[in-house]
Amino acid sequence: MVINNESRSLYLNMIFGTIGMILVGLGMIRYFTLIYDIQGYGLSIIGYSLTNGYIFYLEKKAGISNKIIWVQSAVGITALAVTTYIFYM
Repeated sequence: MVINNESRSLYLNMIFGTIGMILVGLGMIRYFTLIYDIQGYGLSIIGYSLTNGYIFYLEKKAGISNKIIWVQSAVGITALAVTTYIFYM
């Protein structure tokens, strides 16, 4: 499988986006471990979910296969869960 420069750039940006979403998730979790704000927690979860859904929509429009998008989702969720457990539990 040969990857051209355009595909390489697309996948690199996809990796950076996943890392960014993990960092935003960790920031949210860190904030809510320090400050108990149930309304802010709910709004943050909804906003995070909508933003994540929109990013996946854009990836699909960019021509990335569903298999790669689901693998990326699984890796992102697993990485977020593991780092949250390590840092905050």
